[in-house]
Amino acid sequence: MFIRPRKPAPKPHVRPTLRELGYEFDMADGKLRNIATSAPYEYDTFGTNKKKNTELYQSLVAPASRDVYRIMLEGDLHMETIAVPDSSQPHCNIYATPEALSKERLVVIITGNGTFGGVWASNVLLKEGLRAGSVLEYVRACMCLGYGVLVLNPNENTVAPDGHPETFSSYFGHYTPIYGSETPDEHVGYVWSQIIRNSAAKSVAFIAYNTSGLPAVDLLKHDFERFVAKTTSIAFIDSIHSTFRLDLCVLQWLKLAARQWETSAEPADCQIANDRVGCVAVSSGNSTDCRELTPLTCMQSVLDFIFDGFERGPIDNATFLATEVAPTPYACNNAPAEIASEADSSSSYTDVVADELDALDSIQVISSEENPSNDGYIGWEM
Repeated sequence: MFIRPRKPAPKPHVRPTLRELGYEFDMADGKLRNIATSAPYEYDTFGTNKKKNTELYQSLVAPASRDVYRIMLEGDLHMETIAVPDSSQPHCNIYATPEALSKERLVVIITGNGTFGGVWASNVLLKEGLRAGSVLEYVRACMCLGYGVLVLNPNENTVAPDGHPETFSSYFGHYTPIYGSETPDEHVGYVWSQIIRNSAAKSVAFIAYNTSGLPAVDLLKHDFERFVAKTTSIAFIDSIHSTFRLDLCVLQWLKLAARQWETSAEPADCQIANDRVGCVAVSSGNSTDCRELTPLTCMQSVLDFIFDGFERGPIDNATFLATEVAPTPYACNNAPAEIASEADSSSSYTDVVADELDALDSIQVISSEENPSNDGYIGWEM
């Protein structure tokens, strides 16, 4: 008689904190440093021992990313969590500045493929720190301008047995899908239909990085009239979306209210050819060998574009948009006076970023496959 061997009980998933691993972010310069030596993190900490270097890097990715959550909540931003779908069931959190949903102008930041919410790229977060690797600088700048900010969390799509939300790359084992956030596309669709669309905001701007350009365009495609009635602009950063199978009214809105910033060695804000994205495409001015630095290099230009959109207001005449409309003329480096007044009079933000990029070391870019788009959304019912 065959006796099936008893399966061992699954080991609990351990999530060490960044400090438990001997590292912490230096809030003075945002760098990730070894607590014992104060030395900044280096990928080749163990010299030529590639295995140990990789193991250390992989062990730090999730704790460092979750520390960004802690900084958003406990740091100077004093952000708050909003449970999606709600705290009574398996959920993930999105992050909002104080009274974000009651402000007239709201900026929605969506990070790209595979990362935790609020992190542009894990490799840049570890190697270059919070300023280049996280959305914190964008949030601070938007708050200074009086905007509300929502930081979405499109990649935490599952919950582990202990109730902790996880990305598909941070946890391997039995999991429960999060209703409304089973995929990045569904997460963005749910937050739009259940939270943003019903907020007090009269003008909404989206910052969509990398793969998040796909769900941003899907909102425009599937909920056009309500989306354009509230949304003033979409700032795409290295977005992989395309105009394939988009209606004419969607294409015309993209021409008028969207812009793409791309990794390019061309001078910042110079228009570059890209027939795929359906809107004006410009160079981010990122001349380094790391495309994940692009959100930092184009930050001021993105903020200028969002400001202009807020000043113009939503373009909500769908009939007008369905007619042939030429793209909005593009002016290079015309920062609004209100934004310029927020900057230090001694140097511009662009100059500061340029100086920082000159000092950056080469970064090993870790590629990942892009997730396919999923057009199914939850919660769009009237």
